[in-house]
This record gives sequence, C-alpha cells and structure tokens, in this order.
Amino acid sequence: MDKEFKLASQLLTLLDTEQRWFTLAEIEKKLGISDKTIRKMVEEISNHLPPAIAIEVSRGKGVLLQRDGRSQTVNEVISIMVKQTVFYRLMNLLFTHTGRYSAEELAEAMFMSSSSLKKLISQLNNNDLKPYHIRITYSSPAIKGNEVNIRYFYWKLYCDAYEFTGWPFETVDQTSINQLITNIENEMNIVFFINSKRRLSFLTAIVLERVMKGNDIEITEKIYPWEQGIFYLPMINMTSGLEQMMGMNLSKSELFFMQSMFSLSQYNYYEGSEMALMKEAEMHKNKEVHQMADQFLTILVEAYPNIDVKERFIWELYEFFDKLLIDNAIPELLLISQSNLTSYVQNECQQIYQGLQACMQNWRSAYPSVLYNDFHLTKLTLLVSSNLRYKSKKAFIVIGEEFSIRHYIANLIKKEIGDKLIINTSIMKGLNDEIVKQHQIDFVISNFPVELQSVPVVIISTIPTKRDFDNIRKELLL
Repeated sequence: MDKEFKLASQLLTLLDTEQRWFTLAEIEKKLGISDKTIRKMVEEISNHLPPAIAIEVSRGKGVLLQRDGRSQTVNEVISIMVKQTVFYRLMNLLFTHTGRYSAEELAEAMFMSSSSLKKLISQLNNNDLKPYHIRITYSSPAIKGNEVNIRYFYWKLYCDAYEFTGWPFETVDQTSINQLITNIENEMNIVFFINSKRRLSFLTAIVLERVMKGNDIEITEKIYPWEQGIFYLPMINMTSGLEQMMGMNLSKSELFFMQSMFSLSQYNYYEGSEMALMKEAEMHKNKEVHQMADQFLTILVEAYPNIDVKERFIWELYEFFDKLLIDNAIPELLLISQSNLTSYVQNECQQIYQGLQACMQNWRSAYPSVLYNDFHLTKLTLLVSSNLRYKSKKAFIVIGEEFSIRHYIANLIKKEIGDKLIINTSIMKGLNDEIVKQHQIDFVISNFPVELQSVPVVIISTIPTKRDFDNIRKELLL
C-alpha cells in the first residue's frame, strides 16, 4: 500500500482517538515522521475531508481533529482515500482486465514507466501481497496464487475501498444479488448485520467474476459435513438464482465456498423466533461440533467459574466451533484469516486472552487435528469476556463488525458510563424511525452510518475511544 496513504490513515486514526490537541512531538514519536511531513500530510488530508470534519494545526498547541460525534466517520474518509492509491488502481486493473494487458500496456494505463511498474510490483510482492500468499507476475501481468487467497484478498480490498457506498463490479447487478441474499434471510428468518450483508454481496460478485474468467475453486467434502450445514439448502437456491442471472454454471465446490463464507458472516435470528430452536437442532446434527463445544465448556467453567453459561452463550459457543471446523475445511482461510481487533484484545484483554490460550491448548489434546490461530482466539476472547458476570445493566447499541461483539461493546460502555445509560442490544427487524419510536429509543450508538431523523446517532469506533465515551455523555446531558 502507498506509504503516504498508510501514514495518512495512521494520523487520522490517532487524531480520532481523543478530542484534544496532539503535540507535534507526540505525533512524531508515534508515527516516526518529521514536523514538516506532519504539516504536509495535514494539508493533503484536508482535501479529502467532508465539511463536518476538520483538522487544525496551531503553533504551540499541535494538531486537533474536529468531529462532532454525529458526522461522518474517519473510516469513511479513509475508504475514499483507498481508491486513490496507486496500489488500489493497479490491483483493480488486474482484477477487471485479467490477461488483457501486456507489461507495457499496464504501465501506460497506470501512467508510469515500465521500470517504475516493475519496481512497484516487486515491492508489492515482498510486502503487501506476501501475507495473502499471492503475487503479481510481470512479463504477462496477472495475480498468481491459490484461488481462495486471491478471492479473500480482493474481498478485503473492495470492502475497504467501498465500505459504505459504491459498487465496483460493472458486469454484476448489485440489486439482484442483494435480493438473493434477502431471500436467504426470509427463508431462514434471520437478519444479516448491515455491513455483513454488504460484504456478502461483494463476495458473491467476486466469485462470479472469477468463475466467468475461468478461475475455479476446489474444496474437499471430507473435513466438514457441508450438507448438514444450516446454509446448505438456502445456498442451493441462491446458486441456482445466480446461474439463471448470469447464464453460467457453478460447481459444487463453489457452492461450498459460498456456504462457508455465508456461515462465517454475522447474522442473528429475530427475537422470539421459532427458528432459534431449529438452529439449535441443526447444530446438534453435527455431533462432532456438539462434543467439541461440551469438552471446551467443561475446561472453560473450571478456568472461569464466574462465566454466565446461559442459552445464548452455549449457542454462540456451538457457532464458534462450527465455524472453526469450516476454517479447517478450507485451510487457505485458516492461514490468512485475521482481525483488526487482535492487537487490541491481546493488550486490553491480556489476562483472558492468555487464559483462553491455555484452555484451547488443553482442549486440543482431545482434538489434535483441529487447528486455530490468533483470529480464533480473538473471537473467543470477546465471546467469553462478554459473558463474564458483571454488574447488571441494560443498553441499546447497533454494531456492525466482523464478529458479533455488540454484547462485548455494551459491557465496555456500561463499565465506563454506569447506571446513567440503559443499553438495549436486541436485534430488530430493520432500523427506522418508526421502530425507534416504538421502542422509545432516545438515541442510537453505532460504529457505522445510520440514517435516522427522529433521534440522534452517536458514531463510535469499533472499540470505543475516550472521545466516543465523551460524546455519549454529551447526549445524556441534552
């Protein structure tokens, strides 16, 4: 990724952590850049900022990011900046014009010399693309590597660049794909998290684009019982709809791949839904998952006797091990799966994280063939932390993220804000002004844009910062 973009996004993220002046010396120390570079970056970043966000530079004070808590998020600004990087433009061209460019033609399309392009490709192969185990060939420019890794990389790239708005796939109709995903929600009586649904539409488009270009995938049926999965039948209907829409055939491996990604995404059953019982029954069909979860629960309760072992927690634990088996069935995902929250969890929840490492090592003695990594330990830490018995408080919050962490975030806010705030974490069928009124909600806390007219929306980071807690307190004073 462009060095300038990386530094700019790091600077924006740092300034957004607290509503205060950051001294130039403080920024220099954290980012490792000079006073002159900071001023230049602020000037460049300011060109991309919406009217509601501004950066001030003052001699003697430092740098201050002005954002009122209800305006656009810094992540929206970063998303816009991603699309303007040389990295994004090159990778996008390689995706949309597979095999159609010679090295000279690609260099011309990138507005650079052939030698500069060769140097750029070498840098990307040794840095940005290395964690995904993929690379770019130069003589006949193309992305090379395992197909799962290539799809995962482009999924992340396009989701970062179009996190909130836009659709980068010209040959695939977004409305039709969204309707097919909505059909799955209706069929299963579930609701995907808002950003999960958007990400799944991107994934589906990437699958279609890659298959149309002759890039197929192979997934074994032996490691995971795909036909017992709760998404198997809905995915048959979806792939049939995609085949009719695109005039193409999708193999059984493609069905399994999409089934795995839909299963790994975040969704909830509607409150009070009878499907919750069916969900449990479906989980129990896979006796291996049931046995794994029970074995781990025994170890967990011994290590954490204050864990709140309720029905919801047990279901989430079943889901964790079901998804762990899916990851093991597609080992390429296991190698490259990662979370932006891992560093935070390792630092802020260090004791629990390390305790769960010991629990999983103990558990793995019974299941030595099942692999896991920091990604899974991060999920498990958030799950367990949110179910440790804290002082009883209630809340309303809308969280869209890679894991179902709304209960964890709610507990953070409870501990910080106290009894002044009641938080409701239930999942509702849609979120609009009428529903807000019915539930007598005074304001909404969210980590992504929500369009509501009747009540304020306080935008927070995925993990709330001091600034976010201050903005929540302000709403309590109004």
